[in-house]
Amino acid sequence: MKNTLLIILSLVATIGISQTNLVPNPTFEKIGKKIKGKGEIKVAEPWSSPTLAQADLYVAKTKNYDISIPENSYGEEKPMKGTGYAGIIAYSYKNKVPRSYLQVQLTEKLEEGKQYCVTYHVSLADLSKYGVNHMGVAITDKAMTANNSDVLKFDSYIESRKLTIYETQFYWTPVCGVFTAKGGEEYLTIGNFYENIDKYKDLKKIKRPRGFTKPQTYDAYYYIDNVSVVLRDDVKKCDCDVTPGMENAETVKKDFSSDKNVNTKTLKIINTDGSSTTNGGNDSAAVDSSSVISTPDADEKVDGMKIMFATGKFSIDGSVGKLDKVVMYMKENPDATIYIAGFIDESETSIDKLAGRRVGTVYKYLVSKGVVKERIEREIGGADSPIDKKNISKNMRVEISVN
Repeated sequence: MKNTLLIILSLVATIGISQTNLVPNPTFEKIGKKIKGKGEIKVAEPWSSPTLAQADLYVAKTKNYDISIPENSYGEEKPMKGTGYAGIIAYSYKNKVPRSYLQVQLTEKLEEGKQYCVTYHVSLADLSKYGVNHMGVAITDKAMTANNSDVLKFDSYIESRKLTIYETQFYWTPVCGVFTAKGGEEYLTIGNFYENIDKYKDLKKIKRPRGFTKPQTYDAYYYIDNVSVVLRDDVKKCDCDVTPGMENAETVKKDFSSDKNVNTKTLKIINTDGSSTTNGGNDSAAVDSSSVISTPDADEKVDGMKIMFATGKFSIDGSVGKLDKVVMYMKENPDATIYIAGFIDESETSIDKLAGRRVGTVYKYLVSKGVVKERIEREIGGADSPIDKKNISKNMRVEISVN
């Protein structure tokens, strides 16, 4: 028995070592001293900001509303992991407010020729008026420092292969890529390094979410959490850009931004609480089949279609057939626009932002299938429009209508 226990402990230790995250304090919860206000990222040692524009640190136990968790002056968000997260400005209207960046020294230097999976997660602040793309991460052998607040520039860095505009406020969205080390790199920097932002290609105006009354800020402000640098061989996959139906699509790469071969068949959405929704594939994190109760109906029209959900769920696994019918309709009617609204039953009101998550999941699937974002309007209806008080499952829905 003793020998068996030793073997098990040895295996656990080996697995832990093989998946070592080289980013210290990756969830920004280790605090060196009491934090007083904004711009104090250095308190989360050894994180810092390389320019004069300092990043923000958000903590759970503070009397300062500006930097509190989950509610703060920029909106509301729970940590993906741990008890804290950071915040940076990735864009501001006419550059009136300088961008801010995050930088940290890794626990060890990267080894020449080895590949590493680099990942961090973003959530657009609720009161930001814009969403932006070109969110990136650079890995260098020397720390980047600047005695100004200008846009940081790197010769190469990791960013989304599809130049996704990060507009999601209901999930922690992963940004990741594979980095092949030249050897000796030990500093990681996160932010938007792209100087010439095009208002038509790189920006999107975001509607203020329901429930918020404060005016929006003219910027793209992102909460940052759960940063990691792990050997590529120690993770199943390192690709955040795969969407259903696009597994083998050719994508444009920027330097070492990601794998050459895309084999994964799974879309994983990281939720606010750190759990995940997986569409397709056999990933261990996949939602069980009982989470979706709607089935395709050949005679059902797009106008008035209802996507149904089980209690507390927002996976669309069982509704893909119905949504594909919506996609086909949009392709056959290029001038049409649709309106999607999410609803919950009164029994689900304790689940944070569930109606929004249902809308977000449907919206993300339609866009992944090629429906242009501007042709989809969204609304969070909440629990104030029940269909059936006896059969409450009918209230757990997303309604689709043609404008």
